[in-house]
Amino acid sequence: MGLTSLKNDVLKAWMLACSIVVASPLAASAQSPGGATPAKPPVTYHLTGARLAVAQDVHVAANEEVTNGVLVLGGSLRVDGRVRDGIVAVGGDVHLGPEAEVRGDVLLVGGTLVRDPGARLSGSVSSVSLGEWSRRASFGSWWPRMQFGESVRWLTLAATVGRITVLALLMALVLLVARTPIARIGRAAAAEPLRAAVIGLAAEVLFVPVLLVVSVFLGITIIGLPFVFLLVPVAVLLAALALLLGYTALACRLGEWLEDRLGWRSRSAFLATAIGLLLIVTPTLVARMLGVAPAPLQVAAIAVLVAGAVAEFLVWTVGLGATLLTGFGRWNTVPPALDARA
Repeated sequence: MGLTSLKNDVLKAWMLACSIVVASPLAASAQSPGGATPAKPPVTYHLTGARLAVAQDVHVAANEEVTNGVLVLGGSLRVDGRVRDGIVAVGGDVHLGPEAEVRGDVLLVGGTLVRDPGARLSGSVSSVSLGEWSRRASFGSWWPRMQFGESVRWLTLAATVGRITVLALLMALVLLVARTPIARIGRAAAAEPLRAAVIGLAAEVLFVPVLLVVSVFLGITIIGLPFVFLLVPVAVLLAALALLLGYTALACRLGEWLEDRLGWRSRSAFLATAIGLLLIVTPTLVARMLGVAPAPLQVAAIAVLVAGAVAEFLVWTVGLGATLLTGFGRWNTVPPALDARA
């Protein structure tokens, strides 16, 4: 009886050991369905404020949570983390990674949305298409190419006519209030065109850098910071006035020169300026007219347009230099012309 009981105890112990060995893998598989690896630990997010970028790409990292919205102008956006508010992207694409989470709406202007299957988006997606966008790496920014079809040639012609019309009105206004300074600037440009061209070109090249340096210098001081908001608009206004004065003076001088060559002189500054303006812009107008002509004539439009652009640039540059040379026409830098009848 004792031997039988001992055998039964040994058999029970063996069966218990086997059950433990078999149950251990089953328990492990029950805790990890499909034999997969244990779940990843929760991500600790680094909080940042609103993200704003101009002419560059933005990346919201996997461990980053933007507490406000994201605005990208002229660049693309990739989100691998969280964005609590909406997204606005102008001129670039938005890519939502597999772990991305965006709360709010997504607005795309001239771009597309690339969304991975695991990305979560709680808002709506709005898109505004502006045609084909292409990146120019040399400038590091995005530029649109809008498709207008054949009507673009007529639009450019209309824009050129409108620009010349507005310019003519401004020139007439300048002649009304500054006839004497215009005459002084014209005489200076005719007497020293090379010097005026050098001064005008230097002013065109250095205007923006000098303005930026002065603005930064004033901005780093508490006292000078309010002057930055006054300096920039005043500097831009003075530059525009100098360009307009010089352009008007050269147009008037060219008109008077043509009247002398034709043997008649109207003694009207307005008529002389109109004639000079027509001489300056004629190549540009002809080029725009050739642009709407049949295909064989459109080839010549390019060469004429380049000639017109060069002519206008020279007039703007020499006129600006003569304006600065005379202190906005306040003083003479050359002796007055001798009267032929004297």
